Amino acid sequence: MYPGDALAKSAAIAATFSSTFFILPQNAAAQLISDPSVLNKGMHGDEIKTIQSILKATGHYPLSRQTGYFGTSTERALKNYQISRDLEASGVVDKETRQSLLRFVHRQMGLMSLGAKGENVRYLQGLLIQIGYLQGKADGQFGPDTRLAVLGIQRVTKITEDGIVGQDTWGSIEKLIMAKNNGEQIPTPPSAETFAEKARNSAGGSRASQGEPVVVSAAANQPAKSRPQHQATTVREFYANSTAYTARCNGCSGVTATGINLLQNPNAKVVAVDPSVIPLGTKLYIEGYGYAEAADTGGAIKGRKIDLFFNDNSDALSWGRRTVKVRILSN
Repeated sequence: MYPGDALAKSAAIAATFSSTFFILPQNAAAQLISDPSVLNKGMHGDEIKTIQSILKATGHYPLSRQTGYFGTSTERALKNYQISRDLEASGVVDKETRQSLLRFVHRQMGLMSLGAKGENVRYLQGLLIQIGYLQGKADGQFGPDTRLAVLGIQRVTKITEDGIVGQDTWGSIEKLIMAKNNGEQIPTPPSAETFAEKARNSAGGSRASQGEPVVVSAAANQPAKSRPQHQATTVREFYANSTAYTARCNGCSGVTATGINLLQNPNAKVVAVDPSVIPLGTKLYIEGYGYAEAADTGGAIKGRKIDLFFNDNSDALSWGRRTVKVRILSN
């Protein structure tokens, strides 16, 4: 059971997003976080252009270009987006809608780690500076200082400490930004010495001393109630291109290649894989998705490509296409 049309739609959304949003100033997106003001019909400016670009990427904005004017088309597109995300269809960009739009933005970005360069890194650094985890200027270079800032966020928010900015880390950054904007006190970033001590205590300290991520078992950072009943260990890990699908599409049976009925098990964590790369039945941990099972296949899923099952179509569309870290776990 594999919905090829869902793959095509996800790819189209990802392509639309990359060709619209990222031609705009990155600080316009950052302003969506830092500026709590409500945006509504009749307004204009770069921030409205950013909103229109994101709505274009989600498939809700009908015009061929971003005008920067909040008119009837933008209002209608925003209402349709809000309905698709179970938000109040107010037609204005309020706090909840800002947060939802930013989640969509961040979930379209690829992974960033030591050595990365470009505007995405500059945007990330701007947010790290805003919450006090990075000093200096945003130079677009993911160097040791940026990595330490990322590790600090991962440490205080209790997620996997690998120095890589993926979906879990974006979620943590969003929470810290929102807390700061609400006037709450956010945790102080750990010192560099904290991570140096951890590196010395790791196996030989050689990987950390070379600037490579110190990988902590994904299960170790999960709350006790959400951990697997057995202590799974990581057998190997790699990066894969991911897309998303649902069980409700034309021609879909709703039953996976291994016999799981997704219509009857809507909360199942199922991944479609190339069995020559990931055998069916393999237990996985996928950044931003969680613990899952390789239980489905698809004609378009070849090599290091995976397709993640979501019960809700809006969640599948929000996932889009992204590069994720995949951990193969012991059974």
